[in-house]
Order: sequence, then C-alpha cells, then structure tokens
Amino acid sequence: MSSIVPHEIRHVAMLDLTGAGAAEMLEGVTRIVNVATILIPESLLPRLSSIPMENVATVVPVPQGSRVRVLSGQMVLSGEALENADGKQDEVLVVAGQLVVTSPVKRVGYHQLIAMGQVLAPTGSETGLGAGLTRMSGQVHYYPYREGGSVRVLTGPTRMSAAELANPTGEPTDVLLSVGPLIIQDIPERVGFDRIVTVGQVLAPVGSEAVLAGRIAGAPGEVFYYSAPPRVFDGKETFYGAFFELLDEPITLVLDGKFSFDEDVSPQVLKEKVAAIVFDGKLIAPRRLVPVLQLLAVARDGKILADDAAVD
Repeated sequence: MSSIVPHEIRHVAMLDLTGAGAAEMLEGVTRIVNVATILIPESLLPRLSSIPMENVATVVPVPQGSRVRVLSGQMVLSGEALENADGKQDEVLVVAGQLVVTSPVKRVGYHQLIAMGQVLAPTGSETGLGAGLTRMSGQVHYYPYREGGSVRVLTGPTRMSAAELANPTGEPTDVLLSVGPLIIQDIPERVGFDRIVTVGQVLAPVGSEAVLAGRIAGAPGEVFYYSAPPRVFDGKETFYGAFFELLDEPITLVLDGKFSFDEDVSPQVLKEKVAAIVFDGKLIAPRRLVPVLQLLAVARDGKILADDAAVD
C-alpha cells in the first residue's frame, strides 16, 4: 500500500526544487496554486508539466548539476560581487526580488544570472549586465553614475533633512538612490549629490523646486511639493474617523502598503484634515469615500477600491 499522501502546494513565493530529494518532493502533488516562481532541474520538467498549475508566474529550468544560489527579497550588491571571482563556473545565481547594483557591472561570472524582479544598475553596466542576464522577469533601469562616485541606498519610507541632503561628508559625484518614498523635511540650500535616483515618490516642501530641478533622475518616480506636513505609514493599517478628528492641522498622508478606511470616516472630515495623499499600494474604503480619495491622491502607484468590490 502506497504511503504517498496526495496534496497541493499553495501560496509560496518561491518553490525551489533544485536540491537533493526534489523528485520526492513532487510525489503525490496533485496541484500547484499561487506560486510566483518555480526553480526546477531540467530533468524534472516533464514531471512538473504533468501537474496541474494555477496562478504560477514563472517556471525557471536550471541546468542539471548546477549549483544554485538563491537570494530573495531586496538585495544590494556591488558590480564586483556579480563577477563571482572566487566561485565556480557552474554556479547559477537567482535573485527573487529587487536587485540594486551600486557600481558598474563589467562582467557576470555566473553560469546563469536569473533575475525575478526589478534590477537597478549604474550606467556603464549595459554591456556586462546585458550579456550576463540569462533570464529575467521584470525591468532593468540604468541610473546616472560618474566614475569614482559612491552610491548611498535608502530603502523603505525615509525622512531626510536639508543638512543630510547636502552630503557634507561625501563627494559631489555621489548618487543618492532611494527605493521607496523619500521625504525631504525642510527646504534645502543645496544638493550635495550628483543625482537623486528614486523608485517611488519624492516629497519636498514648497520652495524646494529650484534647488531640486534637474537633480532627480533615473528610475521612474514622482516629485510632489507639499505645504501640509507629511505623516508616513508603511505596511497595513485601518484608519478610523477619530484619527482624523484628533489632527490639529491638515496633513499630507504618505502611504506605502495596504490601507483601509473605516465606515465612520466622513468625506467632510477627510477633506478637512488631509491636504493630499501620496501612496504606493492599495486603498480600500466605503464607496462614498472613493471619490474623495481619488481627488486627494496627487501621486499614486496602485489602486483605490470600494470595500464592497475589493478582493484580497
């Protein structure tokens, strides 16, 4: 009598079948559902193709016998790290998530470089990275870079003062790369970076326009000049009417993630206490609030949904 129990594989960001015992892992699997990426040796592709799959974004075949190194999440690497100088020629590097490269890529020393997400690399990497990327799902952005400069990487929502933006301990060739909303807290007198590269929005106080003109470049982003002080929320949260009623003055609401507005929030209070909304992600609210949110959302990358139409 067989001891194999039929089962499904569900809700996995990455299913790595490249290790020992991968064939056994597929025994009894009746369906694979909601998986972003499957890594599998080429020899097991026929077995995998016989299993019904639903909402599987990418299947990545890996040459038999290759050593696979998997990096997941948000990764920051130098261009030299991708040369893999001390590694083996049969190594495969898989990056599942966002890859930020901080110096030019001269060559890729891996047998295969597989990127499942966005790649940000400095100019001067086009030839080396273009030749070394064997498979990709996402976009490559090349940001302005000057030889000898260093790249300062900021992740997530970040507040920066005018003094920090002057880069007093750095060099004029440095690059500021912000992955996520960048909030400049006061009007800067000068920018001490050669370029500010953003993935997401830049928020700066009204009066900063002339100083920042021509300094923000590279990957797609938006610049919003605020008059009401920003309040930043990151992750997942529900806003209730009492929160807005407790505010002494209007705010700029900066949201990164998934946020809900409770039934007790009135359109009048929202318009009175929120000067503008900048968000990346998803906003869910009672249907009567949706037009107000659409009006206030001056910079957005995501969806505004009525709570009776939202699907998780």
